[in-house]
Amino acid sequence: MAKLITNDDTLRQFLPNVFATVKGEVSLFDKVKVDIDLAENWVIETFTSSKTFNTICGYVEDNPIRIITAKLIASEALRRAIPSLDLVLTPNGFGVVSNQNIAPASKERVDRLIGSLADYRDECIANLLPLLSRESDWLGSVQASFFGETLFPDLAITEQVKGTGSKWERYLSLRPKILDIEASLAEEFFSPELVARLRSEVLRRSHSADTARVVNAIRGQVVDILNGGSIRMRDMIDVVNHIRCNPDLFPEWHDSETAKLYAPPIFRNLKTNKGYWF
Repeated sequence: MAKLITNDDTLRQFLPNVFATVKGEVSLFDKVKVDIDLAENWVIETFTSSKTFNTICGYVEDNPIRIITAKLIASEALRRAIPSLDLVLTPNGFGVVSNQNIAPASKERVDRLIGSLADYRDECIANLLPLLSRESDWLGSVQASFFGETLFPDLAITEQVKGTGSKWERYLSLRPKILDIEASLAEEFFSPELVARLRSEVLRRSHSADTARVVNAIRGQVVDILNGGSIRMRDMIDVVNHIRCNPDLFPEWHDSETAKLYAPPIFRNLKTNKGYWF
C-alpha cells in the first residue's frame, strides 16, 4: 500500500486540470491506486531506497524533497494509467468512456499528454537526485552506488548530448557508454583510483575547486566523445600535468600504475654496466 500519496485529495494536489469526482463516481485515486503503488515501488527501488523513502514520508508536507518525490510518483502513476483510464470492458469488448458533454480525446492528444507527463516526471527526477545527496542514509544505499558509478550522477548530461526522447530513458541508454569512456580515460590519463575518488566527491557534491578542474575536464571529454568527437590530447595532458604538480591534492594518482606511464625509468649509461657504452 502506498505511503506518500494515500488519498484522492493528496493525489489531486499534483495533477492540474482534473475534474472533481461527482458523488457516486469512483474517485481518480481509486482508479489509479494500483499504478500509484507501482510508481512508488519504482521510485524506491530506482532512486530513494526504502530507508530514505521512509524518512521522506516522515517530513512535513511542505518539505521540498517530500513534495518533489510525491510529484514524481503522481506523474509516473498517471503516465502508466492513462492508456486504460478511458476504456471500459463491455460484453462486446472494450469501449471508450464518453457522454454528451465530454468527448474522448484523440490518440494524438493522449500521446502528447503521456509524453508531457514523462517530461514532467523527468524534471522531478532531475530535481530529486541533488536533494538525495544531502540524505546521509541514502549515500550508503545501492541506489546511490548506481548513480555514483560515473561522474554524471544526474540527468544533466542529457542536455549536453544530442538526442531525442525521455531524459530518463536517454540517461539509461547513455550510461553504459559513459562508463566505458570514463574507464578508458582513467587507464590512459587519470587512474582508476583517482576517478573513483572524484565520482564519490561529485555524488556528495563535496569536490573542491582544484578537483573541479579535473572533473570538468573529464566530463567535457566524455560529452565530446558521446557527440562524435575525439580525445583532445593536449587538454588531457594539461590536466595530467596539473595533477602531477599537485601530489598532495591527488595522492591516488601518484600511487597508481597510470602515473608510471608519465614517469618511465631513466636509463643511465654507467661504466659498471655490462655491454657496450659510449
